[in-house]
Amino acid sequence: MKLGIDFGTSFSLVAINHLGTQIVLRPPEKYGVPSLFYYDESDGVLIGEEAEEAGQGNQAKNLKREIKLELNSTFIADGKAFSAKEIVGYILDYVKEWSLQVAKTKLIDEPLEGVVISVPAAFEHNEKAFIREAAEIANSKGGPGLKVLGLIKEPVAAALAYFNNTDLPDNTKILVYDLGGGTCDIAIVKSDEYAVEKYTVIDSDMIRVGGKNWDERLQNYISRELEKQSGISIYGNPAYTEKIKRAAMKAKHAFSEKRIGGEYRDKVKAKVEINGCNYTVEITKGILNELTQEFLNKTINMTKELINRNNNIHIEKFICVGGMSNLPQVMEGIKKAFSDMDIRIFEPEMAIAKGAAIYAEFCEETGIANYILSDIAQYSYGIRCYENYDTNSMHEVIINLILKGDMLPKTEEHFFSTVKDNQSVLTFKVFESDKSVKKCAIDDVGDYIMEIKLPLPDDVPKNTPVKVNMTLTTDGLIEVVADDSKGHISRAEKYLNY
Repeated sequence: MKLGIDFGTSFSLVAINHLGTQIVLRPPEKYGVPSLFYYDESDGVLIGEEAEEAGQGNQAKNLKREIKLELNSTFIADGKAFSAKEIVGYILDYVKEWSLQVAKTKLIDEPLEGVVISVPAAFEHNEKAFIREAAEIANSKGGPGLKVLGLIKEPVAAALAYFNNTDLPDNTKILVYDLGGGTCDIAIVKSDEYAVEKYTVIDSDMIRVGGKNWDERLQNYISRELEKQSGISIYGNPAYTEKIKRAAMKAKHAFSEKRIGGEYRDKVKAKVEINGCNYTVEITKGILNELTQEFLNKTINMTKELINRNNNIHIEKFICVGGMSNLPQVMEGIKKAFSDMDIRIFEPEMAIAKGAAIYAEFCEETGIANYILSDIAQYSYGIRCYENYDTNSMHEVIINLILKGDMLPKTEEHFFSTVKDNQSVLTFKVFESDKSVKKCAIDDVGDYIMEIKLPLPDDVPKNTPVKVNMTLTTDGLIEVVADDSKGHISRAEKYLNY
């Protein structure tokens, strides 16, 4: 059995591809596992609903939300420090155990072969590597961590689910708009039943805007109104903050749910208890839209940019997924902005987990997928070298061999040379950047992600050419081979979690 995990900012969900059908592993009436972490000395580590229940009142300071958006953080609870990687590991391990228990209730009791985890469309290499490493951490009981078979972009996973659950003609191109808890991810994906790569990602993008931004604006509005009503200073008190955050999230969900008769609410009452007194704040649809319209506009503008730069592509379907697609404000805005497109909502909460489960079936235990999916390079990858080495204007540059937007798999070669006589070793450092040009300044990139050293004999003269081949596969395996054509060859590879 292979699991597809939608590791979400707010909730996490798991699915399997069983006998050709995607089954979501969650108990009845449950949305999924809240991506929450809690710790105190008495109860230890709690995850999900147990964490939410324990993190009330004065214990709210021990509750951690939205860890997916703070991967470089450290959380301290009851004097104990937890790295973000530990917290993500705890959540993923709990989600796995929870889903396996649900599978048994459905009479599915098979050994776990591994998992595929969804990630935002433009997560950088270090963020993807972080998720993989967190999943592989040994669990709290000392057992082995998860075997990660692969990672898949969230909107691409949703596209796979849509293609596999609809009867679309061959060569159909769809745009997936995924507005989740922390990010908005979009992708244009094409299906081709007769190609080696059955699905091709034409383009994708991401903006760090999601339901969290709606929650924060509602939370601030409720806080201001409560201060007016109660005269109590709300800010800075974790107990008050957590109560108001929950009220804000509950209000947002209430706006997203249809009432009996099929209509949405025009107003919602947020109720909060402070120091034994109950307060009510009324929020109208107009107030919600006024507070948050700028965030929706950002996602719409990003989507328009994606469509414009692929204006030669005819998009047959515009598919909306992610929990925020249930909010009327979002769908009204999307339909107004893209009125000429066939816009549909498709299983907002479950599409990504189902797509990850489909992809998992085509992933080997080695972690290399069987190429059902062709993707594009999300970043450029290049080698550091020197220009004008023997002059006063000598400086470092990056020569990009793989460019952002290149179709994968891709192999490119470039010739470099030694910079002095008798150079004993050549060091090639590989840098990742969002600069889609052949040459860029060293200041335009971050730290290098890998390096390869080529030992040379003592008598090699200056300006000896060395050929470097760089390959990036669909699955994110980057391989660099350096060859001086005299029998000296070095190679290095790194899995970039594409």
